[in-house]
Amino acid sequence: MAKPPVRRHRPGKALTRLPFGIRVALLVIGWLLIALGIAGLVLPGIQGILTLFLGAAVLSLVSQRVHNGLRRLFRRWPRGWRRLEKLRRKVHRRLSPRK
Repeated sequence: MAKPPVRRHRPGKALTRLPFGIRVALLVIGWLLIALGIAGLVLPGIQGILTLFLGAAVLSLVSQRVHNGLRRLFRRWPRGWRRLEKLRRKVHRRLSPRK
C-alpha cells in the first residue's frame, strides 16, 4: 500500500510568490548586504552584524530556507521575531502584484 504524501507545515499565513524580476532584485540586494556585512566584521565603520541580519531579512522574502533559519535564530527573542515578521509581511504586500 502506498504511503500518503507528506504535508509540510508552513506556520502563519503563506505569502504569495513575487514576480521574477523582483525576486532576482531581492536576491542580488540580499547577497550584496551579506557580503558587505562580512566585510563589516573586519573593517571599521560598518556595522557587520546588523548588515548581515538586514541581508538575511531581505533574503527571507524570497527564500523559505533563510526564513526558517531566521525563525530558529530568533527563537530566544519572540518580540524581535514578531517585529521582523510584521516588517516582512508589509514589504511583501507592497511588492506583490495587485489582483
